[in-house]
Amino acid sequence: MFMRGVFLNILLGHFIRAGAGATCVPVQCLRCNATEGTQTNSCESFPNNTDCIDDVSPNSKKDFQVSVNSTGSELKEGDDITLTCVHNLPDFNLTFGWKRDGDIQDGENIPELHLENVLAHKGGKYICFVNSLCGCYKSSPHDVTVENQSVLLLIICGVSALVLVLIMGLAMKFKLKRDRAKHRERREKKAREQNSAPAPLTPRES
Repeated sequence: MFMRGVFLNILLGHFIRAGAGATCVPVQCLRCNATEGTQTNSCESFPNNTDCIDDVSPNSKKDFQVSVNSTGSELKEGDDITLTCVHNLPDFNLTFGWKRDGDIQDGENIPELHLENVLAHKGGKYICFVNSLCGCYKSSPHDVTVENQSVLLLIICGVSALVLVLIMGLAMKFKLKRDRAKHRERREKKAREQNSAPAPLTPRES
């Protein structure tokens, strides 16, 4: 009976500590040089980086920043782009996510988003969000513009077809002109041959 009570006390203490740890904020997330009266004045009593503080007021947390860097913002269809989630959060227990125009993008827990052979529909506002023990932070929207090349391709194809038709028309006109010249030359040659032929002999009258 005694051992059962000790076991229950240990188990209850474990659950209490686990519950407290769920709301415990690491010291790295806090303003330890805050003014008097804030919860963070007790930071000095936690020299170990793994320690944390319970019941921290929101204004006692540091102002962490998250932003998006990219290899380019104005793209043409078929280009590649890499979006990088930049932050100054402590590097422990971080998870990353991406959204485009509010829709979650493929890829779980990746600080870099690689887009290859980008098409026009992949343009939009990209947001990176970081979940950490300090809280959840997200970046401002980063605009990615992809120039639609389909209209340009249609114009190029149309101009190319027109040029091809003109070239074929000119080639046919040149061929007809050359054929007419050859035909006229043959006719003139035949006429000259007929004119230069000797007159036929007629019998002399006796």
